[in-house]
Amino acid sequence: MRTFKRSLAVFASLIFLGIQCAVAQTAGTEQGTAPVGTPADIQQANEALIRVLNDPQSRAALIELLKEDRQTATAADGDKLVSSGSETSQSGSLVDAHALNENVALRIGEYTRTLADDAGYLFEQAMRSLNGLALVAQGEIAIKWDRVGEIIQQVSFVLVAAYAGFLLTRFGLVRFYPRLSSRARYGGGLTRSFILVLTTIADAVTVGVGWLVGNSAALASFGGVDTGVTLQESLALNAFLICGMTNVFLRFIFAPGRPELRFLPFVDTAAIYWYRRLRLFMYWMIYGVFLAVPLANIAVSFVLGNALRFLIVLMGMLYLCDLVRRNRRRVHDGTAAYAQTLQTALARKSLTTVANAWHLAAYGYISAVFIIWVIRPFDATTIILRATGLSILTIMAGIALSLVMTRAIKGGIRLPEDLNRTLPALQSRLNAFVPRFLKIIRFVVFVATVLLLLEIWGVMSVIDWLASEAGVGLLSSYGSAFLVLLIAFMLWLAVMSWVDLRLQSRSGHIVTARERTLFQLFRNASTVVILVMALLLSLSEIGVDIGPLIAGAGVVGLAISFGAQTLVKDIITGAFIQIENAINEGDVVTVAGITGTVEGITVRSLRMRDVNGTTHIIPFSSVDMVSNFMRGFAYHVALIGVSYDTDITQAKDAMAEAFRRLQETDHGPKIIGDFEMHGVTNFGASSIDIRGRIKTVPGEQWGVGRAYNEFVKQVFDEQKIEIPFPQVTYHAATPPFSEEASKTKSAGKPKVDAAALGNDAPGDDTGT
Repeated sequence: MRTFKRSLAVFASLIFLGIQCAVAQTAGTEQGTAPVGTPADIQQANEALIRVLNDPQSRAALIELLKEDRQTATAADGDKLVSSGSETSQSGSLVDAHALNENVALRIGEYTRTLADDAGYLFEQAMRSLNGLALVAQGEIAIKWDRVGEIIQQVSFVLVAAYAGFLLTRFGLVRFYPRLSSRARYGGGLTRSFILVLTTIADAVTVGVGWLVGNSAALASFGGVDTGVTLQESLALNAFLICGMTNVFLRFIFAPGRPELRFLPFVDTAAIYWYRRLRLFMYWMIYGVFLAVPLANIAVSFVLGNALRFLIVLMGMLYLCDLVRRNRRRVHDGTAAYAQTLQTALARKSLTTVANAWHLAAYGYISAVFIIWVIRPFDATTIILRATGLSILTIMAGIALSLVMTRAIKGGIRLPEDLNRTLPALQSRLNAFVPRFLKIIRFVVFVATVLLLLEIWGVMSVIDWLASEAGVGLLSSYGSAFLVLLIAFMLWLAVMSWVDLRLQSRSGHIVTARERTLFQLFRNASTVVILVMALLLSLSEIGVDIGPLIAGAGVVGLAISFGAQTLVKDIITGAFIQIENAINEGDVVTVAGITGTVEGITVRSLRMRDVNGTTHIIPFSSVDMVSNFMRGFAYHVALIGVSYDTDITQAKDAMAEAFRRLQETDHGPKIIGDFEMHGVTNFGASSIDIRGRIKTVPGEQWGVGRAYNEFVKQVFDEQKIEIPFPQVTYHAATPPFSEEASKTKSAGKPKVDAAALGNDAPGDDTGT
């Protein structure tokens, strides 16, 4: 800022040779010495500066001079940084923890000193701005009242003409607004948007018409068309145009008196309230800064214009602070009530946070705008408009990205139906991991939005730090780590999808139990390998030495191999069992004395469920023999007992008939080959055993056997073939009876010893 003022004074002295004393006055004041000029010299220097700024060629030359001065200062600062960097590198080997702490303390002290200097400079600029009012009040700066009256007359004339054209045009369009509002009230969202845009364009046209009328009036007065529009008339018309377009923007946002066109959640009274307050502030600032201040510079002095600008901005900022204070609770309650109507929890929480802290953000924005107006009064408007616009765009972009990711997190990833049919597990896997990635990215977006806002308002130089060596190194390392994790996730997803595709039955390909088991083991092993490799590579990218981790893993593995021999035996035995294809998932086996269905196989154990529903976890080290009922084919062995007086041929034919009936049912496709009749295999105590065998596909022997037994019972009943059962004869101690009668009574019935039968004998006991 001081370099800027010195360059400005030097440039003015080269053009106007009569203001050397003013230059000495300005330089002495900035160096902290007493002023040596007179008020007349100051006024002469100010008028010279105004002429320089109004002349395009002189202004361009001044800009080039300032650029050269800035490059010289930057080069000098760079030399200082290089020299300090070389000194630091030479003494870097001698820095210890104590010196590092001192360096941090020095940095903190330097930062606080800078803050104090900035606060002092801000106060100094404020006092210097108000110094112009003191000079005018003391009479040291003369006011040319005839010039002031002429300027007021010209400005008033063009403004009255502009507002007359604006009001007449608006009066002609206002009668169409009720019809448009009626259509918007009963129309949809698209109709409302179209009507709102149409009325906004109409409002802008009215402002443009008023501006054209004002220019026409300016050309027709005070000198005619030959002299053109004067500078003060141009300033007035520009202020009118800016003020009118800002008013159009406020009407577009709040839509006062037109609730059917309002998209923001404002009631009509609140919309009218904020529209009127903000319009009043807008009139004050625009006509004050863009009209009153330049006219004061032209009519009186640049010193007075600078003081007037400071007062206008200060009063405007105080008005906004008071407006925020008065409406703090009202805005909080309205925003919190609207947040409860939202559907997503994140939106409700975010809007509630905004309701609690909106006044702090408003105070911060007002303070930043005021500081910019005080420190950089010449380009404050450009800086504020640029910073405000970029801030709005940044916040809107951050909110839009957060909403998109929130919707993806809540709703999940939706894949096409064809892809879901081909890979049914892909969507569930994506929804298990992608929302977590999106939450991390959403947090990164929030941090980036905050940092960009700090960069836009000049609080922190984030972009310069990112372009530095430290920033590039940090982004490179963590970006590489994130890229490694992303590639690992995509690789894992591809492997899982390939396994799912191989395990899916297709036309001409049936997935066997062995394939299913091996691919399940491959899936588990590949998941472990990809996870370990991704973590190690990511740690390596962010600067962690993974050598000790790998060595430690080797030592731990060696210790486990010695201390957990059973675990090693489990893994080795399980590997050989899989190589020999002894057990697959879904098989019915007998292992370690337990028979059941295999539900899962890991690298060290087998999970089975028996017929009672009990789950058994059997380590492979305890498996010494495997009996698999699901290899190639199976048999149902039918052992049918008939009485001794049964015709054996008839009994065989009956068993064959039962088999024929079985083939005609749904069990027919499960039977392989014909019925094998083995004949009489045993003479029992009360029956003759006839054995037959049915060959089935593996796993169907039990169901086929149960169905065959039903048909055997049915056929035997039809052909009156007796299926014997044990019978018991009791001899009671009754009065004497003849031995012949006793023999006759018990003839034809075998005598069975009840003690020999025991309690497990099936059937009913028959006593005689």
